Amino acid sequence: MKTVAAISFRDNHSLSMDVEAVNRVEASAPIQIEDGTWSCELLIRSAYGTVALQLLADAPEKLRVNQGVLE
Repeated sequence: MKTVAAISFRDNHSLSMDVEAVNRVEASAPIQIEDGTWSCELLIRSAYGTVALQLLADAPEKLRVNQGVLE
């Protein structure tokens, strides 16, 4: 069995993640989960499994994906 991802929390404002053999990166459409809170999932699919990150923001524009890069 291989490790899917190694995730490091550097401080309260940064995250580092290493994923090998990435096949595809996908993001779901933002949905409002309560007043002023929006959510989407970022899926990173690799040869060894899938990493799912649940992202929260105060506006759907902050969860927009452009050219495969999360802004």
